[in-house]
Amino acid sequence: MATGFKSKARKARVRLVVMSVAVLAAVSLGAAVAIAGLGGSSDSADPAASKKNKPTPSGSASSADPSATKFTPATAPAVHLLKPGTNENGIGTGFEHSGLGAVSAAVTYWEDLDILDDVIARKQLTAITSKDSPDSVTRGVSDIRKVREGAGLPPSGGTPDGLSFDTAVKATLVRSLDRTGDVVQVWMVYDRFATSPDKTGDDNPLKDEVVDLIVKWEDGDWKVTEEPRYTSKKTGPRAYDPDSKWAFMDGWRQVFDD
Repeated sequence: MATGFKSKARKARVRLVVMSVAVLAAVSLGAAVAIAGLGGSSDSADPAASKKNKPTPSGSASSADPSATKFTPATAPAVHLLKPGTNENGIGTGFEHSGLGAVSAAVTYWEDLDILDDVIARKQLTAITSKDSPDSVTRGVSDIRKVREGAGLPPSGGTPDGLSFDTAVKATLVRSLDRTGDVVQVWMVYDRFATSPDKTGDDNPLKDEVVDLIVKWEDGDWKVTEEPRYTSKKTGPRAYDPDSKWAFMDGWRQVFDD
């Protein structure tokens, strides 16, 4: 493989690492927030912080005393996510009207979204974005094109042959933003790995990144929204730590979808 192509593939990975928060936030999937901006680790966080951001009733123990539970995210039973009922434009859709359905939708959207092919991404975003948040699609596609340009690629087009990205969500935290449970904020901790055209593994993957999506029940499925009336209600969680009782009590749960 030509040296120039290797360099281009590497530039794409580096650019995505540097711009992932700014860009993916605009891909209609809610603001991507680095956990570092929310404070330190779970175990060292101020207990008062968890009182400000109470878990939903389906979340965790109500007591602020970590001795009230024996669980941490790593030791508690993991949440088995639902599989999508349909696949529209290369992204899983068709989730049930339940809290588990909302979480499963958010995780699937984040893992399935194409982050470098603007044509595919537009179709995917159109399929999963609320009709009340139409500008999110245009804004998301525009920012993907900026990433492509920054990586030395044409502003519009597909992912270079052999270059791929795999996203794996490890844990989630869920909070309802209304009284009906039909508007839900889903925080996710994820890893993202790149594979280069020569099949070389990623020596600089994104690890333990944190992002949140707001999904609402609309027209028989969960749709992503960035409506100000909901984004204004967003709250930040305690930092995720798989071995922390505080993180468990705040609502963090490990997930799997096999």
